Amino acid sequence: MAIRGVTFDWWGTIAVIPPREEAAPLRDLRLSRLGSRLRERGVDLEPSILRDAYERQGQVLEEHWALHRELSSEEQIHLFLRFAGLDPNDPALVPAVADALGGAILDRRPQIFPNLEATMATLASRGLAIGLISNTGRSWGRYLSQLQDDLGIGRHFRFRGYSDELRLRKPDPRIFRAALHGLGLAPQEVVHVGDDVTADVAGAAAVGMRTVWFNTGFWPGASTDRADGEIRDHGDLPAVLEGLR
Repeated sequence: MAIRGVTFDWWGTIAVIPPREEAAPLRDLRLSRLGSRLRERGVDLEPSILRDAYERQGQVLEEHWALHRELSSEEQIHLFLRFAGLDPNDPALVPAVADALGGAILDRRPQIFPNLEATMATLASRGLAIGLISNTGRSWGRYLSQLQDDLGIGRHFRFRGYSDELRLRKPDPRIFRAALHGLGLAPQEVVHVGDDVTADVAGAAAVGMRTVWFNTGFWPGASTDRADGEIRDHGDLPAVLEGLR
C-alpha cells in the first residue's frame, strides 16, 4: 500500500532533548514565573512552598507516565494549586499557573534538528499528510503548537496529537490510532518517525504503521529490529520513504 502520510515525534525527533544539566534551569524558570504570576494576583508564597508543590506534582506525573497515562493540563494545575495550599478552582489562579508552567517553553525554546523544516516542506510538496504525535509532560500541547507556529513548521501539520489532550502516552496504541483517525488514513499508509525505540518504533509498529527510527545516539545502547528504516539526519528521510513505497 502506498505511503500517504508521515507522523513525527516531537522531543528527540523534531526538538532536541535538552541535556540533563538544563533540567534545573527550566524548573527554576517555571518556579520564578509561578512566583511572579501569583504575586500579580495578590498571592505571595515562600519559594520553598512553590518548589515543594512542584516536586510533589512531578512525583504524581511520573507515576502516571510509568503507566503510559497523562494528566490533562487542567488536572496538573489542580494538583499544583492543591499541593501549594491554594484553591484549585480559583478562576484567577488557574490561568496564572497555566501560563507559568506550560508557557515556560516559549521563553526557553528548544533547538530544532537540522534539515527538519526543509524535509517537511518536501514531504508536503509530494502530497503527504503530516502529523505529530507527542508526549508532553509539563510543556502542554497548546504551547507546543504556538511554538511550532512561531517557528514556521506548524503550517505543515494536518493533525497534532498531544498526550495531555488525549490523556494517553506513547506507546499506548490509542494515541497512534487517534493520529490515524485525524489524518483519515489506514495504518499501512502512514510512516511514523521517532527516536525512542519503545515509545515510537514499537508503539507505532504495534498498530500496523510503518516506522523510521531517527537514531540520534541520544539513547546509549538503543537498537531495534522493528523499524522499516533508519535515519540520522532528516535530510535523508525523503529517500528512505521512497524506498518503502
